[in-house]
Amino acid sequence: MESDRLLTLIKTRRSIRRFADRKPDRDTIDAIVEAARWAPSNHNRQGWKFVVFEDRGEIQALVEDVREAVEKAFVDAHRLAASHSDELIEGACAFGAAPVVILAMHKKRSAMGGKLLESAASELASGEALSTAMAVENLVLAAHAKGLGTCVMTAPLLAGEVWANVPDLPAGFEPTCVVALGYPAEEPDAPRRKALKHVIEYR
Repeated sequence: MESDRLLTLIKTRRSIRRFADRKPDRDTIDAIVEAARWAPSNHNRQGWKFVVFEDRGEIQALVEDVREAVEKAFVDAHRLAASHSDELIEGACAFGAAPVVILAMHKKRSAMGGKLLESAASELASGEALSTAMAVENLVLAAHAKGLGTCVMTAPLLAGEVWANVPDLPAGFEPTCVVALGYPAEEPDAPRRKALKHVIEYR
């Protein structure tokens, strides 16, 4: 049954951090972004953009800039935070292992919308970031269905100014996450999951 196949696809998806030296072609990338395009969105605004980086030189330059920015952020960090700095820095730069990097972006709230939502004090209240996250889930599942591996990362966004200074990004949008994409060079075991009884409550 189709539903069983979908559940199998969901359960066999893994976060991939090691990639083969082979780049997905643009038709394949288009196909997985097409899946993202069909995600549910707030009032069907489809407030997302997907910026695809496929030039190795540009990706490595981003890695170097992110590393420098995050290292600088830890210079004056609290001692406890600084003790984990190496791990966080490596996590922020891990996207550099992928042959293709997709920057998922969501539409910024309008000035009027921002005022209306001040009391909510949450980016999620605007719906745009959440909508883009749902689109990214479609994207990673479609990638898995085509034999590709992905890893969704937010640590690179610790270097916010680096992404803000990338030329020619879509105006009026801000980063949601970074998706590393490529053919997997590893087969990670399934991560532990909480039992269903620990995550569901019926009222």
